[in-house]
Amino acid sequence: MSKQQLEQLLENALHPEFLEVRDRTKAHSEHEQSDGGGHYELRIVCAQFAGMTALARHRLVNAATESVRDQIHALAVKAYTPEEFAALNQPKVPRRTISLHTQ
Repeated sequence: MSKQQLEQLLENALHPEFLEVRDRTKAHSEHEQSDGGGHYELRIVCAQFAGMTALARHRLVNAATESVRDQIHALAVKAYTPEEFAALNQPKVPRRTISLHTQ
Protein backbone atom coordinates (compact mmCIF):
# COMPACT_ATOMS: atom_id res chain seq x y z
CA MET A 1 0.00 0.00 0.00
CA SER A 2 1.46 3.31 -1.01
CA LYS A 3 0.52 6.79 0.08
CA GLN A 4 -0.64 7.49 -3.48
CA GLN A 5 -2.96 4.46 -3.47
CA LEU A 6 -4.51 5.57 -0.20
CA GLU A 7 -4.97 9.10 -1.55
CA GLN A 8 -6.63 7.76 -4.69
CA LEU A 9 -9.05 5.58 -2.71
CA LEU A 10 -10.10 8.53 -0.56
CA GLU A 11 -10.37 10.87 -3.55
CA ASN A 12 -12.60 8.44 -5.44
CA ALA A 13 -14.84 7.62 -2.48
CA LEU A 14 -15.23 10.97 -0.72
CA HIS A 15 -14.21 13.69 -3.21
CA PRO A 16 -12.56 15.79 -0.49
CA GLU A 17 -11.87 19.48 -0.88
CA PHE A 18 -8.52 18.98 0.80
CA LEU A 19 -6.56 15.80 1.51
CA GLU A 20 -3.18 15.37 3.11
CA VAL A 21 -1.79 11.88 3.70
CA ARG A 22 1.47 11.37 5.55
CA ASP A 23 3.20 8.01 5.43
CA ARG A 24 4.70 7.41 8.88
CA THR A 25 5.55 3.74 8.25
CA LYS A 26 9.33 4.15 8.48
CA ALA A 27 9.02 5.77 11.91
CA HIS A 28 7.30 2.60 13.18
CA SER A 29 9.10 -0.15 11.25
CA GLU A 30 11.36 -1.10 14.15
CA HIS A 31 8.50 -1.76 16.56
CA GLU A 32 8.53 -5.26 17.96
CA GLN A 33 4.87 -5.83 17.07
CA SER A 34 5.14 -4.38 13.56
CA ASP A 35 3.11 -6.50 11.15
CA GLY A 36 4.47 -4.76 8.09
CA GLY A 37 1.29 -2.74 7.53
CA GLY A 38 1.51 0.95 6.84
CA HIS A 39 1.14 3.76 9.36
CA TYR A 40 -0.64 6.79 7.97
CA GLU A 41 -1.86 10.15 9.22
CA LEU A 42 -4.43 12.03 7.25
CA ARG A 43 -6.21 15.35 7.27
CA ILE A 44 -9.32 15.37 5.16
CA VAL A 45 -11.83 18.13 4.47
CA CYS A 46 -15.15 17.04 3.05
CA ALA A 47 -18.58 18.65 2.81
CA GLN A 48 -20.13 15.22 3.55
CA PHE A 49 -18.90 15.55 7.14
CA ALA A 50 -21.38 18.34 7.91
CA GLY A 51 -23.63 17.36 10.82
CA MET A 52 -21.65 14.19 11.54
CA THR A 53 -19.96 13.30 14.80
CA ALA A 54 -16.22 12.64 14.79
CA LEU A 55 -16.95 8.91 15.11
CA ALA A 56 -19.27 8.95 12.09
CA ARG A 57 -16.63 10.78 10.05
CA HIS A 58 -14.01 8.19 10.98
CA ARG A 59 -16.40 5.39 10.06
CA LEU A 60 -16.91 6.98 6.65
CA VAL A 61 -13.15 7.15 6.09
CA ASN A 62 -12.76 3.55 7.30
CA ALA A 63 -15.48 2.40 4.89
CA ALA A 64 -13.65 4.12 2.04
CA THR A 65 -10.44 2.26 2.90
CA GLU A 66 -12.03 -1.12 3.69
CA SER A 67 -10.56 -2.81 0.61
CA VAL A 68 -6.99 -2.17 1.81
CA ARG A 69 -7.47 -2.46 5.58
CA ASP A 70 -5.23 -5.53 5.72
CA GLN A 71 -2.38 -3.35 4.41
CA ILE A 72 -2.85 -0.60 7.00
CA HIS A 73 -1.61 -1.08 10.54
CA ALA A 74 -2.56 2.39 11.82
CA LEU A 75 -4.59 5.24 10.39
CA ALA A 76 -4.83 8.51 12.33
CA VAL A 77 -7.68 10.62 10.98
CA LYS A 78 -8.42 14.32 11.37
CA ALA A 79 -11.67 14.97 9.52
CA TYR A 80 -13.14 18.44 9.06
CA THR A 81 -15.96 20.20 7.28
CA PRO A 82 -14.82 23.03 5.00
CA GLU A 83 -16.03 25.58 7.57
CA GLU A 84 -14.16 23.92 10.44
CA PHE A 85 -10.98 23.73 8.40
CA ALA A 86 -11.24 27.38 7.35
CA ALA A 87 -11.70 28.43 10.98
CA LEU A 88 -8.60 26.45 12.00
CA ASN A 89 -6.54 28.11 9.32
CA GLN A 90 -7.53 31.72 9.91
CA PRO A 91 -4.48 33.97 9.89
CA LYS A 92 -3.46 35.01 13.36
CA VAL A 93 -4.04 38.71 13.91
CA PRO A 94 -1.49 40.20 16.25
CA ARG A 95 -3.01 41.80 19.29
CA ARG A 96 -2.28 45.41 19.96
CA THR A 97 -0.44 45.97 23.16
CA ILE A 98 -0.54 49.03 25.32
CA SER A 99 2.55 50.10 27.10
CA LEU A 100 2.03 50.95 30.73
CA HIS A 101 5.42 52.57 31.03
CA THR A 102 5.54 56.32 30.63
CA GLN A 103 8.60 58.20 29.56
